[in-house]
Amino acid sequence: MASSRKDFQGRVLRKGEGQRKEDGRYVYRYTTPYGKRCSVYGTTLEELREKEKQLVRDQLEGLDTYVAGSSTLNYVFDRYMSTKAELRGTTRTNYLYMYNRFVRNTFGKMILCDIKYSDVLRYYNELLDDKDIKINTLETIHGVIHPTLQLAVRDNIIRNNPSDGVMAELKKKRKKHSSLRHALSQEEQVEFLNYVVKSPIHYRWAPLFTVMLGTGCRVGEVIGLR
Repeated sequence: MASSRKDFQGRVLRKGEGQRKEDGRYVYRYTTPYGKRCSVYGTTLEELREKEKQLVRDQLEGLDTYVAGSSTLNYVFDRYMSTKAELRGTTRTNYLYMYNRFVRNTFGKMILCDIKYSDVLRYYNELLDDKDIKINTLETIHGVIHPTLQLAVRDNIIRNNPSDGVMAELKKKRKKHSSLRHALSQEEQVEFLNYVVKSPIHYRWAPLFTVMLGTGCRVGEVIGLR
């Protein structure tokens, strides 16, 4: 039977453990679920084994520290979209447009495990203040960021969704400063439709506006009708 590996002090080393001859540092080598060889180091055997315990804790919790440390939000969004085979063409196009325009080249480059609640809140405030987008547009952007992060939670890459509750906090803070919306009166609706019908440019949109005023449907709902 082969003898067990030992360190310079004669202590038996566990599987994967070793001690480097050049500097005496301890090393633990392991393979991630993705087949990548990784190593952690410690100046003492006790330090190394504490790091081993942390790796075991992460694995028991279903966390892959390699993926969580290297994946960007963009990577997870693309993965999320690849799972949404049931999306209608117009919905998919809208998701991709909003994400690519507002997220991919900025917030989307953040490393997944580095994203905190405050990061999401700050980014949304920047969109509202610097980009001057409306809260409804932000809700659409949130509608692709939140499920993307939720997929990472379900895949056990991160523990919690950092975008949970962000929109509720934003709406609460900005509600005091938002202006009220006033619906058109019946007379104003008739006047508006008459203008559209008589317009040599806009007359073709008359059926669309008639349906919207008559049903109360939103733009996205109306243009999705066939």
